[in-house]
Amino acid sequence: MSLTLRQIEMFRAVMTAKSFVGAARILRVAQPTVTNVIARIEDKLGLPLFQRQGGRIYPTAEAAAILAEIDRAFVQLEQAVGRVDRVARRETAMLRLGAAPSVGRRLVPEVLNTLLAEHGGLTVHLEILSVAQVLDYVLNGPGECAVSIFPIAHGAVRSSRVGNARLVCLVPCDMSDRFGAMVEPIALAGQTLIAFEPHTVHGQVMARFLDPASAIPRRTHLVRFAESAVGLAEAGLGIALVDEFSALSADRARVAVRQVAFPPAFDIFLHVNHERPVSHFTELFERALSRRLARIAAAEPCTVVGGAGR
Repeated sequence: MSLTLRQIEMFRAVMTAKSFVGAARILRVAQPTVTNVIARIEDKLGLPLFQRQGGRIYPTAEAAAILAEIDRAFVQLEQAVGRVDRVARRETAMLRLGAAPSVGRRLVPEVLNTLLAEHGGLTVHLEILSVAQVLDYVLNGPGECAVSIFPIAHGAVRSSRVGNARLVCLVPCDMSDRFGAMVEPIALAGQTLIAFEPHTVHGQVMARFLDPASAIPRRTHLVRFAESAVGLAEAGLGIALVDEFSALSADRARVAVRQVAFPPAFDIFLHVNHERPVSHFTELFERALSRRLARIAAAEPCTVVGGAGR
């Protein structure tokens, strides 16, 4: 035997005002209307809610217990209404996204910083993903999108190319004077290189750069991630060829960054599962990411570029 929202509203008003007259004033209705509604509630519940003595009403223990339950529900309802209002006004929201290590260290955080400057109520949740994790994250994960340097071929995924990144050369400082500002592939012949596993994006780009010149290194150290290549170059173990975004985190006191005679080698992709809804902030992030990549492409590699702009 359920109560209507109107009956609950009347009961709550009586409990608040502690009189039928006061409740009628709060609700802007006639006092007999309140009295009749309370009587119907008591009939429906089969128990008295108020004791009437000397023209005053006193709630029963059952009425107090019912009010406690109603108040809890009202608080939750008011909180839900408030959350809906804030979402509608974009005062508070969460953008969950993933990024491959190469773009997740500097590029994506800087774009997110631009987004937060314009939408102060936004909270971000960024996950760094390996190559093997990106597809599952986009298809089944909690995030709305992911950024990587490789496309995804899947019917449920939209992979949008949003820009590109250049290949750069990290040379330990104690040997940087052997190389000019622009490194040709043949200049790396006979050098110790930090190499990547052949099936990785970095490994494939590195092979395309070196193979035409038959530039055979004297020795290679193998890594899987660009961050590891940066670290080994900083430690002086060899020369690394990485994307310009990974190079941004390199310690310039330990390695010199050199351009290479090679066109932009890495495409940057934003992946979205088009079978799942995405927020407006994903669209804003994609635009900001595209703008920032365009600004970076117009500058020298590994140059600190200002905000993503509007």
